[in-house]
Amino acid sequence: MDPEQIFLAEGTLRSIWRFFLGVTVAFAAFVYAAEVTRWASTVIGRGQWGPWAILFWALVATLAATLGGFKALTQIFDRRPLRAMGLALHSRWMKELGQGLALGSAMILLVVAPEWTCGLARFTFAGLPAPRAMSLTFVILAVAAANEEIVFRGYPFQRLVESITPAGAVVVSSVLFGVVHLSNPHHTLFSTVNTALVGVAFALAYLRTRALWMPIGMHFIWNFLMGFVLGLPVSGIDFPATMLRANAVGPPWLTGGDYGPEGGLLATVAILAATGFLFFSKHLSISKDMRALALAAAPPRETERPISIFDPGPKGD
Repeated sequence: MDPEQIFLAEGTLRSIWRFFLGVTVAFAAFVYAAEVTRWASTVIGRGQWGPWAILFWALVATLAATLGGFKALTQIFDRRPLRAMGLALHSRWMKELGQGLALGSAMILLVVAPEWTCGLARFTFAGLPAPRAMSLTFVILAVAAANEEIVFRGYPFQRLVESITPAGAVVVSSVLFGVVHLSNPHHTLFSTVNTALVGVAFALAYLRTRALWMPIGMHFIWNFLMGFVLGLPVSGIDFPATMLRANAVGPPWLTGGDYGPEGGLLATVAILAATGFLFFSKHLSISKDMRALALAAAPPRETERPISIFDPGPKGD
């Protein structure tokens, strides 16, 4: 093979190399956020909400740096605007966000309802948190969900879809999603597998719509209801203020124990149910706006036939 063909296809950098550039941008954003965290630690006090305020600034820094880097990549190599990555305020973005919120809520219900009815978890009212606590928690979880979806289902994932097919990209990104959560407290093999599995569900939500609103909605509401409303640990992390206090008394392999529901079998069932819905549902499709933005560079023969989750999109290698 001509050395030039290793790096170039149709006059631009191959998708696989753009994937690695996207990963590099995400890593650089993480390093930048670490510096912001160190700075914030010297400015913000160590009270109850000090660590959460520091986390807020770290997340904002990560989001800003990631979006800036991905914007440069989309304009230079893809010759498309950043909103083509799935962040366009297109005609159905609010509907897709709502679908994500509804599906994520249903997943939590599938986990918590059996725990509560079978006496595996007990919930008591802790009181309504202060407005500051509610607003800060809401914003942190919203930014965190957007951050993770943009990194794991955004530019790098989308270039991998073009390079090694959607199925291969889902496997790679979901495994990475599980691996990065190994740094969370109280993690187990079960929790890592569940995190990878929910990565599959989030990836399908993107592929069915070619937009990030549905996976962001699923991701946010899962964490918000589980952590802030129900008082359960979220990926091994306890929230400082919650609406309910939870006490899981069932076996950890079923309820997740100190890691939270994501480490138990009940979550596995909910995740698999959501994945099946996302794969087979006839009520999900790509809007005309996202077809034009995300698949604008596809050859005519590609745009003339139906686009499915198995379609690699434009500029496939």
